[in-house]
Amino acid sequence: MLDLAQHLVTNTDLSVITPSSINLMDLHSLINMDLIAQQFRQDVLGDIGKGWDGFVKSGQIWALLIGTVIGYLFRSITYS
Repeated sequence: MLDLAQHLVTNTDLSVITPSSINLMDLHSLINMDLIAQQFRQDVLGDIGKGWDGFVKSGQIWALLIGTVIGYLFRSITYS
């Protein structure tokens, strides 16, 4: 994109930039296609599994279960 800006500044007068003064073929040749089409190798299910393992190993699963039980009991007591 920096090449595009430099091309526009060096090849046109800034006071007279109109849509017709920009050649679309020049724009196409200056856009870096590597920025548009990137590929990622990501294992979503593996990341979820690692997160779950960390959740269980840290003991947060017990806090979730105890909080759920106490919350249910509190709700059943206060619900009319």
